[in-house]
Amino acid sequence: MGIRSLVSFGLIAVPIGATLGVLIGLDAHRSATGQQPLFQDNSVSIDTYCQKAYGITPRSLGQQYTLNPNQWGWDGQQGGLCMNITQHNNYTYATPLTAPKFSVTWQYPQGPITQPVHAFPNIKIDGQGSIFPASISTIANIPVDVEWTYGLGEEPANITDVAGMTAANVNTNVAIDMFLDDDMNSAQSTTQAKYEIMVWLCTIGASTEPIGLALGAVSSQVINGTTFNLYSGTNSIGQYVLTWVASQYVENFVGDIAPLITSIPQIGRAEFPSTSTYLGYMGLGSEALWTPETVTFDVSYLSIDIQHQ
Repeated sequence: MGIRSLVSFGLIAVPIGATLGVLIGLDAHRSATGQQPLFQDNSVSIDTYCQKAYGITPRSLGQQYTLNPNQWGWDGQQGGLCMNITQHNNYTYATPLTAPKFSVTWQYPQGPITQPVHAFPNIKIDGQGSIFPASISTIANIPVDVEWTYGLGEEPANITDVAGMTAANVNTNVAIDMFLDDDMNSAQSTTQAKYEIMVWLCTIGASTEPIGLALGAVSSQVINGTTFNLYSGTNSIGQYVLTWVASQYVENFVGDIAPLITSIPQIGRAEFPSTSTYLGYMGLGSEALWTPETVTFDVSYLSIDIQHQ
């Protein structure tokens, strides 16, 4: 190559390099501000987290979710839990409300009666300021669409064999968990909130029972063909817990759960939330109590939409 060609190549290379630098910088800025990147990465990655507690917020162009192994009752000695999260590296999911797929594999020994739960691995909605806090009086609809399975072993099961898991002494549930308070700031704290409302889609094992079960159900609701019975009582940290328990397990649940919140003030008990009480937190997960062998909870699809009036 002659000197003239080298000079010509150099003159071309400089603007190409400058252009690439600008594009890379622009792409980084778009990514950092939640915009569609210029250079699309359509790959899918599966990452594993076994920490006691660790917030993971996969990037999304729609609803943001945070996942957490949340081994809050684990002493770090016997047993353990790992959470596998499937992340789309182009930040797009099936719909703007679709959550990342995840699974949880765990095993813990039996704990004391006073503290039977070792962990609540879960996925929660991020929406402070835009979705939360929301007073009960302003909640219009909360459509939930979830598909899950539970099974023995380290791989996701095709179907949930509740009878088989019960026979194997597995003790757990699948639950939507919500926290509320008359103060909008306290409502967004899982420890400071005055009230906890849970919706159990599945109950497995003799050790897994809602607070207040012995006192009997205080109300019932039918959501898209599934009957939920309400139990209530106080937990170990003084929160008032209201638990809606499905009469039979529902692997594929589609329905509006807003009535399970908005109907509570109408029951008329002084200790229950009122219409001015704020909803500040909502997530879905599994209370991991104990099991003598490894089990896997798998959520293959989840979409939650909190709609205000």
